Amino acid sequence: MDQGSKGCHGGRQPRGSYGKSARRLIQVCRPFLGPIRRRCVVSVFVALAGLVIGNAAASTKEAAGAAPSVEYWRKKTDTDLAAFAAALRDNYIYAAYPDPEEWNRQFGQTLATVEAGLPLVQDEAGYQAVLQHLAATLQDSHVGIRFAQTPAQLSNWPGFLARFDGTSYRVASSRRSGISEGAEISSCDGRAMSWWVSKIARLEVGLPDTLEVSRNAVALRLFVDRGSPLRPRPVHCVIDNRSVRLDWTAAPLKELGPLVRSWEGSSKPEVSTRLVGSNGAWVRLGYFYPASAQQAKDFYAAIEAAPTLRDKRFIILDVRGNGGGPYNWFMAYLRGLYGEDYADHHATARLHVRGVYRLSPAYIELARAMKKVSMAYEEPADPPYEINELADAEIEGEAILAGKPLHRSTPLTLPERGPAPANPVTANVYVLTDYGCGSACIAFVDELKLFPGVRHIGLSTFVDSRSGTPIEVKLPSGQATVMVAAMTRDGRIRGDNVPQIPTVRFDGDIRDDEEVERWVLQHALFDE
Repeated sequence: MDQGSKGCHGGRQPRGSYGKSARRLIQVCRPFLGPIRRRCVVSVFVALAGLVIGNAAASTKEAAGAAPSVEYWRKKTDTDLAAFAAALRDNYIYAAYPDPEEWNRQFGQTLATVEAGLPLVQDEAGYQAVLQHLAATLQDSHVGIRFAQTPAQLSNWPGFLARFDGTSYRVASSRRSGISEGAEISSCDGRAMSWWVSKIARLEVGLPDTLEVSRNAVALRLFVDRGSPLRPRPVHCVIDNRSVRLDWTAAPLKELGPLVRSWEGSSKPEVSTRLVGSNGAWVRLGYFYPASAQQAKDFYAAIEAAPTLRDKRFIILDVRGNGGGPYNWFMAYLRGLYGEDYADHHATARLHVRGVYRLSPAYIELARAMKKVSMAYEEPADPPYEINELADAEIEGEAILAGKPLHRSTPLTLPERGPAPANPVTANVYVLTDYGCGSACIAFVDELKLFPGVRHIGLSTFVDSRSGTPIEVKLPSGQATVMVAAMTRDGRIRGDNVPQIPTVRFDGDIRDDEEVERWVLQHALFDE
């Protein structure tokens, strides 16, 4: 869902997209989005994807009941790690652009660090930990690894999870007597929480540990033990100023998985419009990529209703859990709400992007395959963004035939900045986000913050880098698939791994719709 990613319809200006496998993954927990179409925005959410409770890949030997040897797992890890590294060298956009020599120098050092963990591998958990470590070191949410899932490997927990509340770490989803929900966790095994954050972020999360979304992701991993040999699991923690010995037991996987995903920002996709409070409107925009005819119908209904909201006292644009999609859908909504002239005058952030694509064989194969796929549901047009699509498709095709390594899309022409049209919306407009707002959802916030008077409330968004369009490569073992970004977006105004931060922060349970609505109506509308 990473904004501006191109799919595979020739050399169009990047939009990013989902293909069939990506659509399936979005519906599950959005860990990775791979084969993509250019007409959609790709967001991989690799950083939050490393924690798939009970995730494991079982070999035929295991299925037969014989436990593979340590030598078996180390050899498998070594082979798949080498293949992962080769996939990066052959397909990753930054291995070829803008400075391949410097990238290769740094990658050599990175790989040596990861390979130092090979002697620690003794089982499947070690295999997964080492490969996940390589993905995490790149700090790119469009590079990641997905393991085959079986019930072979169990997870353990101490009866509760942890989450980050913006300033401290708190107990969440507690099932242990005497450990209260919301209790503060200040240290574990004599180490400050900052030590655990740095360690887990570097090995598993793959995003800077200074980010709020990273700290929340680390917190969710801290008390889920999947047997990684690369980091210890805590024995004692100081919780509400008292030392607590952790009693690790088998985790209730069916319960724990949805809990973790909900704290990460995953929610049921919904688009709807309803009236709230005193002459207000609440617009739920839970996706920018319809996965069914009904979802497309619901989104068009929201677009049609948007003009009727202009004279309300306030409008809440709720994009919690929105993992992204094509820019076209959110631009259609903005044009419906603000009118075409006003929306196109202010919404220009995406027009700064110029896609650069690595024309590797894997990318070309993906492009050719996806050219045969038509959009399942009629997608709104975005004329300023699509103006060069046909010409770019031809240019990219010529570049592929000539054996060129890269293709740069044609820069878009920014509209002339004359006087702004009159704003037809008299309502105060708020955009409500959480950690699940990623990729094109962040791009939506990028655009909205260019509109005078729009206020951002809730929690920090997710983050992404300028890369996108991940190709998929299955590793030799057949037990894992890696995603490698094949393009980057030169000119994007927002930097790599930079979130959008709300001006009014919500400190409660962002998953609780009723609590969030009470907060908005009683506090957020008046706190600025």
